[in-house]
Amino acid sequence: MSFDEQLDTLARCGLKLDDRLQALRRADSWSRRDPGESDWGRVLVYLGSYDRGTRRCETLWHLDTECIEGDGSYVYVAERMSAMAQGSLPLSDIEDHVDMESGEGWLRFTCQGKEIEIDLEVESDWIDSSVFGHFVKLLAQCDPNRLYIYYDLGGQDCILGCVTRDQYAELLKVIPSVQPLT
Repeated sequence: MSFDEQLDTLARCGLKLDDRLQALRRADSWSRRDPGESDWGRVLVYLGSYDRGTRRCETLWHLDTECIEGDGSYVYVAERMSAMAQGSLPLSDIEDHVDMESGEGWLRFTCQGKEIEIDLEVESDWIDSSVFGHFVKLLAQCDPNRLYIYYDLGGQDCILGCVTRDQYAELLKVIPSVQPLT
């Protein structure tokens, strides 16, 4: 399956290339590479990344888990999780604190009028992966038809996304190793 065919297949599963980038797609060097037999990880990395300052796919995120640099790091995580949910996880008043020396931090925000505070463990620049469980639970409460997904790239980076349950069922037919984020 060609790279373009893989992109089209993923678009049908809710993981669509941003319309502003469609015209550039044909000229992109990624599309001229032979993806190999079912190299979905490479296509997911492409979609989950940025192109000229624009996210290639709003509902997908190529995450390097070694991304905590101090205050503001978890604000970005919360904003990205909210953006992927496409309005289903409305967050506001997002703030965080990351103390690299003490190994402690927190993330605060408001979701549907409720104030949420999450205590975080700070270990060097590694993300506290427990933060994602909070977003999973909140999304299930706010919009039970949507779920966060996870694709393991086998290193310190991964793919996170957000799709409807029907889109997830279609995605599993194509990439059986995509899992719900827990």
